[in-house]
Amino acid sequence: MIGTKIGFDLGTSTVLAYVEGKGIKIKEPSVIAYDTFTQKTKAIGAEAYKMIGRSPDSLTVVQPIRNGTVYDYDAVQIMLAYYIQKICGSQIFKPNVIVSVPSQVSELDKRTILDLATTSGAARACVIEEPLVAARGANIGKEFRGTMIVDIGGGTTDIAVITGGLVALSASIKVAGNSFDESICRFARYEKNIEIGLVTAEKVKKDVGAVKSLDAELAVRAVGKDITTKMPKTVEITSNDVFEAVKADVDSIVENIRLVLQETPPELNADISVNGIVLTGGGALLRGIDEYVENKLGIRTCCAENPVDCVINGIGYYLKNMDELEQNGYVFKTYQDINDFEE
Repeated sequence: MIGTKIGFDLGTSTVLAYVEGKGIKIKEPSVIAYDTFTQKTKAIGAEAYKMIGRSPDSLTVVQPIRNGTVYDYDAVQIMLAYYIQKICGSQIFKPNVIVSVPSQVSELDKRTILDLATTSGAARACVIEEPLVAARGANIGKEFRGTMIVDIGGGTTDIAVITGGLVALSASIKVAGNSFDESICRFARYEKNIEIGLVTAEKVKKDVGAVKSLDAELAVRAVGKDITTKMPKTVEITSNDVFEAVKADVDSIVENIRLVLQETPPELNADISVNGIVLTGGGALLRGIDEYVENKLGIRTCCAENPVDCVINGIGYYLKNMDELEQNGYVFKTYQDINDFEE
């Protein structure tokens, strides 16, 4: 294919872009800010993220991808076009683009993503399931042996059994990193009598988040608004507090892993009992989450190396090995192909 090859991980929390031969070139929050009255874009990515919870009425700040699904088509199109232009500049030929999607996304949502990519500047676009590319990014799943990948992203957790470089069966649930943040906010409100924002909750999660009792308990100071007086207030939140806050969410993920295992054919189940479960995504950074899953299910569980970048690195693999995609039935489509299909 003529033109630059780009892979996008359009996450609920983060947009990443991988350029063939150059590696990861974009890693920005999935946020856009625009003028409330004129609708003109004011900021994209990191600059827009700083405005969450702090913007005046004249600015609207949105996260246009929610739970792995496009929530604001126009905003995602603006973001994609901006990043494609940033990568390609004044190149004559339009790029070829791969975009990852949650494993259980609908055909309509897949067509929406393809349409977004081609109207944002791609010559051709292809969508591929996140757990499959996460497995390749973690360097597993190519052999004909069952391995389970659990990709805990921002908006969704994808649970899949991978064998022979393909997804044998999968499930996608809307319990993931953002759910952890919301649970920390609720805990702070009801247990600490303080209202904190999602940005603060995310920082707490990253700084002291744990799914086990640590020998040396961690603590961080969180600033918010007193529920009673409505005045500024600072409280200490510990790793044990976070454990209590997110335990129900993690238990939900564990239960859905169990359900997928129960649906897995015997031979693949036997493989998983040997090969274990691999955790990827930002949620895998919660201290002790691998031990927690292993203790609950009795199956060896580990976190992938550099779990946050497994999806985008897996996309990078397929950018270099597009023949594998074609052999497994993945098709690159032009804008005209998409329109012809819809007609």
